[in-house]
Amino acid sequence: MVIMEENHSIDQIIGNSQAPYINSLANRYGLATDWSDVSHPSLPNYLAYISGSSWGNPADTTPQDATYSGASVTDELSGAGFTWKAYMEDMPTPCDLTDQFGPGNYDVNHNPFLYFKRIRANPSQCNRDVPYTQLGTDLANNTVPDFAWVSPNILHDMHDGTVQQGDVWVQGMLPTVLASPWYRAGGIIILTWDEGESTEQVATIVISAHTSPGARITTHGTEYGTLRTLEELYGVAFLGASADAANGDLLPLLH
Repeated sequence: MVIMEENHSIDQIIGNSQAPYINSLANRYGLATDWSDVSHPSLPNYLAYISGSSWGNPADTTPQDATYSGASVTDELSGAGFTWKAYMEDMPTPCDLTDQFGPGNYDVNHNPFLYFKRIRANPSQCNRDVPYTQLGTDLANNTVPDFAWVSPNILHDMHDGTVQQGDVWVQGMLPTVLASPWYRAGGIIILTWDEGESTEQVATIVISAHTSPGARITTHGTEYGTLRTLEELYGVAFLGASADAANGDLLPLLH
C-alpha cells in the first residue's frame, strides 16, 4: 500500500512536532533518509512513480489536456495475476473521467492512473480507481487488493492543509490498516511524499512486520527506486528508469 502525501521535504516532516504520529512511525519502522523526488511540480512525480517515466515533465495538466500510451505498474500487476485498486479521497465515482480540480478537495493531478490510456480505455481496469470511502469497506470485508494506492485529498495530503492536518489524517486511517487481515498476512505500507519544497529529499517510511525498529537506508535513491522495489516484490519487469539500480531500492528496510 502506497500512501502519497504532498509538497514537504524530509526536514519539514521528520523531527516536526506537528507530526508526532508520522514521526512515531519513522521511529518504530524504517526510513529512507536520502530519497528524492524526480521533478516538479506534482504530476510528473506521480507519473514517474507508477510508470518509470515523467513523460516530458508536464505541468499540472489534466487528462483532458494529455494522456499517455505507455505502461504503468498496474498493467504489469494485472498481467501477472495480481489485483490492485487506487483509493482517491473526494473523487465521487469509480473511474471518474470528467472531474479535474474538484469536487470537494479532490485533485486529478494526484490520481496518476487516469492519465494512462491503457487504464482509461479498459473499464475493468479503470473501475479499480475508486473513491477513498471504499477502502474502509474493503478493509472490513478483507477484500483489499494485492496492491493499493491511497491519495488523500488536498487538505489531508498537506498540499493545502497543514502538516498537523496530514498527521491527524494518517493517525485516523492507518491503525485500521495495521489491524486488518491484509496487513497481518504480510502487508507492506510505504508512506511518502511526492516532492520536496525546501529540498528535493522526501521522507519515505516503510512499515512492515519485517522491518527492524528504527531501520534506516542512508544511500541515495529516488521515486524510481520505490517503483523498482514494488516491481521486485511482485516479480514483474522494471519499467523505464526503475531498471537503473542507481535509483535505489527499499528492500533493505524489509529485512
